Amino acid sequence: MRKESKINRILIAAPASGSGKTLVTCCLLQLLKQRGEDVTSFKCGPDYIDPMFHDRVLGVGGGNLDTYFCGADRTAQILADCGHTHAVLEGVMGIYDGLGGLELRASGYDVASSTRTPILLVVNAKGTGRTLIPQLCGILKADTERLIKGILLNRVSEGFYLRLSAAVNEAVSEEGIDARVVGYLPEMKEVKLDSRHLGLFRPEEIPDIMEMIGTVAETLERCVDLPALFRIMEAAEPLMCEEAGETQEKTSPVRLAVAEDEAFCFYYRENLRLLERMGTVIVPFSPIHDEHLPEDIDGLYIGGGYPELYLPELAANISMREEIRQAVLSGLPSLAECGGFMYLHDTVEDAEGNAYPMVGAVQGNCRKTGRLQRFGYIELHALCSGRLAEALDGIRGHEFHYYDSTDCGADMKAVKAGDDREWKAMHVGEEHVWGFPHLFMESDPKFAECFTEVMRRGRKS
Repeated sequence: MRKESKINRILIAAPASGSGKTLVTCCLLQLLKQRGEDVTSFKCGPDYIDPMFHDRVLGVGGGNLDTYFCGADRTAQILADCGHTHAVLEGVMGIYDGLGGLELRASGYDVASSTRTPILLVVNAKGTGRTLIPQLCGILKADTERLIKGILLNRVSEGFYLRLSAAVNEAVSEEGIDARVVGYLPEMKEVKLDSRHLGLFRPEEIPDIMEMIGTVAETLERCVDLPALFRIMEAAEPLMCEEAGETQEKTSPVRLAVAEDEAFCFYYRENLRLLERMGTVIVPFSPIHDEHLPEDIDGLYIGGGYPELYLPELAANISMREEIRQAVLSGLPSLAECGGFMYLHDTVEDAEGNAYPMVGAVQGNCRKTGRLQRFGYIELHALCSGRLAEALDGIRGHEFHYYDSTDCGADMKAVKAGDDREWKAMHVGEEHVWGFPHLFMESDPKFAECFTEVMRRGRKS
């Protein structure tokens, strides 16, 4: 059964990265929480760090929406089924930047179009004046579906904002477009979200992060017409969602140990939710802090993250490394992505070239290359036989890493989206899937189903 789902929502977009999308998103989530709203969040595109800010800092759990991974219909379905009354979506790069930076597909605008979500455009107005007007009008004219409803001018003084916003609104009105400037944020030099090679620093690494967000949220409340912004959210049209039926007790549940700590923290929430729907119980553990694997587990999942920053700690935990090695080589079903794949190697080198012993399930070494390796969206195709390889065939994901391995595996072919490049990747066997690609399981749920069944059969044997 399907029914209408009324979700008050907005997508925070910008002309380019660095315009303030993440900060505005976090502050709007904070203000909605303070109002007592039932709010969730989503990040557009293959991103792990921004959802950490939404979740760990604000306690607002959400996920990712990506039209390359799932297509327009499934992306809208994921949002419709979120179960919340309010949602804030954070865009990716520039509003129209999709595959390869040149296609509209998989852009923030594509997600907004697929989910019929109104857009707030955050514009970095520092160092410009009237020149901003034709730039904005160009962006608004490209909005063929008239989804951009509000404009927020970032990094401007109050006095200049009053004059600039009036000029922008007049120009936009003359073009017959109903978007309007709803407010501004002044320059706040004490507020800064620094980045590292994989994106923003994790929230727990930024001192006084909550004070920073609180300061900006108070400023947003003072300098933005929030009633107008909330009206934009409330005007979002209903979506169709699946009506929840009677809950049935899962038969033969399986227990999946999932590495979660400072070194391993990159997981798509959709992956974990899909595995849970198929009867998996998630059991968190830490390869850094725990001496042993959790008891009575049927599988192991080590996601991506920053293992290169914690090599001494990972190497020092000898009991954990040895238990994981024995477990996966003895046939415990296992999935390792990117940083988790690096951890399974004999050694991983730090930035200075010092090699640290790791698990030793993959006979090879990982080292930093100084540049991105095989970056972007991919689709995987099997080059070997076997149940897991066949289940992976056609699944989509992405690669984003500066490290490389002396043995990346050759059981799958990765085809880059929007490009003619392809390469061999991954170690895939009857009980294991290890490699640099990050998988988005909702793109083809048959892999999650197969992996769960592999764990279930192992429990019965």
